[in-house]
Amino acid sequence: MNWKRVIGYGFAVWVIPFAVSVMLFTVRESHRALFESLITVIGVAVAVAASLLYFRDGAKADLRRGLWLGIAWAAMSMLLDLPIFLAVFHMALPDYLADVALTYLAFPTITVGTALAVQAGVRLARQASGRG
Repeated sequence: MNWKRVIGYGFAVWVIPFAVSVMLFTVRESHRALFESLITVIGVAVAVAASLLYFRDGAKADLRRGLWLGIAWAAMSMLLDLPIFLAVFHMALPDYLADVALTYLAFPTITVGTALAVQAGVRLARQASGRG
């Protein structure tokens, strides 16, 4: 795995939804369900885009790499925001795990799905070109 790209895209997957959540903090106070839905959709969209960029060459897209990529991004996101939620927002660890960390389980699902789709596309392209 290209760890530089894993970390770079992983940081983007964490920081973009986090920055948007800071900008929408007033929405969180008045419409919590809307806020949670918006942040989840933004997080998923960023993870899908980052996955597509990570696997854009297609050569190394497979189940194992997709799984490890998603686990790495989920772990990074938790490590980056856990201190903020515990120390700054004074959120209890069980609440953090149930409210925030649980959504990061979407990352392995997204990266595995992307890797398998890219792998299938590469296979079809090779067959169509007669290479395979």
